[in-house]
Amino acid sequence: MKSLARAYLPLIASHVWSSTIFLLLVLAVIFLVRGRLTASARFSLCLIGILKFAIPGAAIAPWVGLVLRSRSPGPLPIPLQVLGGAFRVNPPLTGSALWPVVVIAIWLAVAIAIIARGTLTRRRLVALSVRTAMPPLAREAEALARARRRLRIRRAIDIARSVLPEAPAVLRIFRPLIVLPAAGCDDLSDEELESLLSHECAHVARHDNLIARIESVVCALFWFHPLIWIAQRITVIERERACDEMVADSAERRETYLAALTKFCQAAIAPRLPGVSCMATAKLKERMDHVMRYPAIKAQAPSPKGVALLATVALVLFTVAAGMVGTGNAFARGNGDYAVKVTAKRAGDSIVLQGTVSDNKTQRVVGSPKVTLDASRRATMKISGAGVDVAFEVRPDSGDRIAVDVTIEKEGEVVQRNTLVVAPSEAETAESTKKYTGQPISLEVKDADLRDVIVMFGKATGLETRIEDSVQGRVSVAWHNVPWDQAFDSLLNDNGLKYHIESKTIVISKK
Repeated sequence: MKSLARAYLPLIASHVWSSTIFLLLVLAVIFLVRGRLTASARFSLCLIGILKFAIPGAAIAPWVGLVLRSRSPGPLPIPLQVLGGAFRVNPPLTGSALWPVVVIAIWLAVAIAIIARGTLTRRRLVALSVRTAMPPLAREAEALARARRRLRIRRAIDIARSVLPEAPAVLRIFRPLIVLPAAGCDDLSDEELESLLSHECAHVARHDNLIARIESVVCALFWFHPLIWIAQRITVIERERACDEMVADSAERRETYLAALTKFCQAAIAPRLPGVSCMATAKLKERMDHVMRYPAIKAQAPSPKGVALLATVALVLFTVAAGMVGTGNAFARGNGDYAVKVTAKRAGDSIVLQGTVSDNKTQRVVGSPKVTLDASRRATMKISGAGVDVAFEVRPDSGDRIAVDVTIEKEGEVVQRNTLVVAPSEAETAESTKKYTGQPISLEVKDADLRDVIVMFGKATGLETRIEDSVQGRVSVAWHNVPWDQAFDSLLNDNGLKYHIESKTIVISKK
């Protein structure tokens, strides 16, 4: 559990940060052009801003690379300088601290509690409304039939009266039920009643109950984020106004609908309904103002479908870009069976380049080359493992970027080639800032005894070497112009070993 928390917490932090940037941009657009957009367009924008939190870029970017690579005959370079690393959030997770586990546990516990509470509340409300439901009047059933025909809704919609709601409401997703106040609609004419039911049918046509359920789950998962609750509040308001727009699509229907809202507003503040705050009246008045201004807004506003399409495209592009730069990594999945990952961290005047090659089928890591680059930004490294030879050739690319040519061989034949381009990020951990000062060495051994290789490095330190009996195995490594202390660290890390110094003796043991 601790290792999973330490591995995923930085990815979660980067995802939340990038999603926050996207939602901020969406809210800024809504605020700046509010008077030039219809409620339906504003609702779509805000909904897409919320849904960004449900789409982690780190999970999508590698598959985008796979699609691009499968359509390209040559190597796939992946530039990673989108927005200059603005999405990168890597909280230091050092030592054996338990706080990542505690943070994730509290986050999930609260999210599950919010989801469970909302689910139980909805079920109780639906069950109670159904138990207390009374058959609708004949004119209410006829008005619903006319409203369905007007909005071209073919699915069945139930209707009933109940003493519970203070305003008409739509319950359930798969078998919608419109619940009317027991006496709240008696003063409406047939046309006015039809206009109110058209509003409720608009919710059904737009699938608002399903969308609201998805919204609530996303908001529950990110309960700690204030912006997402603000965005959900906006969607609640704009959802009602969008349905008003569907009803008030002509001058005659608009006047009828306004008359119905006026009567309903007067009923809502009547003395026989204690406990109703003025906020309910204010919302009705704001909706009425919007209905009256809707013709002017519609005349100059862009198409709501066009706005939603542009926002969706922006969501996809933003998500892919954020996923590719969020952790400072480059990913490539070639036509072969191996996934390649490269990270670059600054360490003073040097750059530490870490590569990982893993089998796509088994997820097993077959090689983890690591090298510190000098000012030339050039290096060559070859490692072997699991019957696979992996060669990394590092060279400078345009600007501050570094290109890595990866060649994977199996049984003497090249099975995959990749070219990845990565922009170095600032080192944030003690490991990435570690400087190696040893003399460069060039060494290549294949299927050598691990203990013999360790002894060779021990001689370079001038200290005695003691290797515990549990350290066994054979290794194949290749270093070219690599500081000897870096090569020694790489050898120990790749084989799950550690060392400590006792007097003038280096003691090597298992981690």
